[in-house]
Amino acid sequence: MKTGKIIATALFITGAFSLASAATAEVNFKRCIVCHGTKAEKVPPGGTIVSATLSKEELKKTLKEYKTNKEHGGKMKATMQLQVKPFSEEDLDALAEYIFTNFHIDKK
Repeated sequence: MKTGKIIATALFITGAFSLASAATAEVNFKRCIVCHGTKAEKVPPGGTIVSATLSKEELKKTLKEYKTNKEHGGKMKATMQLQVKPFSEEDLDALAEYIFTNFHIDKK
């Protein structure tokens, strides 16, 4: 019985964390809307790629590259670097998950 309670508690905490991450990602995405559109559907100024067309893995990699690699990016890389600077790796993962889950557009 004790093991069942431990498992139930762990699942509850994991689920609560996932909900918190999703809520945080939704709030964090609001920083992106001006340049990327309300559904990540726009090519940002100085950019060439619509974020909504990227895979979850590509989104994660790109966001993390802006944070860790000062040479990554195009004309607006300084703006992107400032945008991702306050985010943890977990925040960036959650943001990529949020964008992919809510706005993904298949490339055609």
